[in-house]
Amino acid sequence: MKAINPSTHRRPFRLWMTGSLAVVMASLGVGRLLLEDDSDDAVRVSRHSRYSLNETVQRIEAAARSRGQSVLVKFGGERPVIVLASSVGGTPVLMSRFDSRPDVPLSVLMRSAADGGTEVLLPTLPTDSLLELPPTVIAEITALPGMLERALA
Repeated sequence: MKAINPSTHRRPFRLWMTGSLAVVMASLGVGRLLLEDDSDDAVRVSRHSRYSLNETVQRIEAAARSRGQSVLVKFGGERPVIVLASSVGGTPVLMSRFDSRPDVPLSVLMRSAADGGTEVLLPTLPTDSLLELPPTVIAEITALPGMLERALA
């Protein structure tokens, strides 16, 4: 068995696998604010959807259900947010440092695009912050962009 060198292995400061709506909603409060500030690097446009905001939300929800995931939280409105539950239960919430904002890697943020379509955004996460998660959850997080691609094709 190979020993892990603590100086090269970055562990998250905090990690929760939670089904607690309070924890997820508190984390996403920050995420929704990120949509207001286009200069922030914490979210990235993953895909431009040619579909309206409502149809994009419906397609993403259907694609998640077809993969065995459910929607844990959905905020509606002009800038909806969907948080997917992992197929193993709950959803991960990560903090990389004691002073960092919480990240919800199974969240999908959306906003209307000028052309009538929808911009679909995912949190930008350092890959090494996912190391403490169960392998199934890591697979679901890394498969999220591909799932969005299929849902919005």
